[in-house]
Amino acid sequence: MQTATAPAGTASTTRPPRRKQAERVAESDRRMIDAAMRLIASGGYSQTTLANIGVEAGYSRGLVQHRFGSKDKLLEALINQVANDHRERLLPKLRGLAGIEALECEIDSYLEGVDQPSVSSRAFFVLMLESIGPAPHVRQVFAEISKRWHDALAGQIRKGQKAGEIRKDVDAAMEAQLLIAAVRGLRMQSMLSPETSRIALPLAALKRDLRRRLLAPPR
Repeated sequence: MQTATAPAGTASTTRPPRRKQAERVAESDRRMIDAAMRLIASGGYSQTTLANIGVEAGYSRGLVQHRFGSKDKLLEALINQVANDHRERLLPKLRGLAGIEALECEIDSYLEGVDQPSVSSRAFFVLMLESIGPAPHVRQVFAEISKRWHDALAGQIRKGQKAGEIRKDVDAAMEAQLLIAAVRGLRMQSMLSPETSRIALPLAALKRDLRRRLLAPPR
């Protein structure tokens, strides 16, 4: 019995399936956001336009405007993308942790790579600072991200309180606010003066102080 054979050349002429429209749109969106990150990181809000974002991404200004509507809408997408990417990296590290250990994991993850900040990190902090100046339209996005982070940290503190690890009289909301201020300040200080920030020393001090203030006395 003979087996059927494919016509010669069939394997070499088979073409991979064309990408779906949604995949092409997602890729072009990401390229435009990445281009905006590079421009914001190097030139800030005022020097970044839809036109030069399009050029940097390899597209036209018209496509950028059609896809996002305005520069501020694109920058909102950029900010949320950076925050979401960070959260996706953090969640696996948090698995199985609670209370103080979860808080320390949050601290370490936020300050990861602080000595050599990525383009996305620089763009994020440039926009955060400029949201209280020339870019007020994106301030609300940062406020929403901060609230989600604050709620997550306060939730970890309350879990520690329920488990008996963290003192019952600790104000979870206030401690979460202080922790955000501390780690943001350390990150900003390191970006402003990487040669003198010596991040390891204040980071260790922050963790020691956190444990001193929050941990319940041994039973």
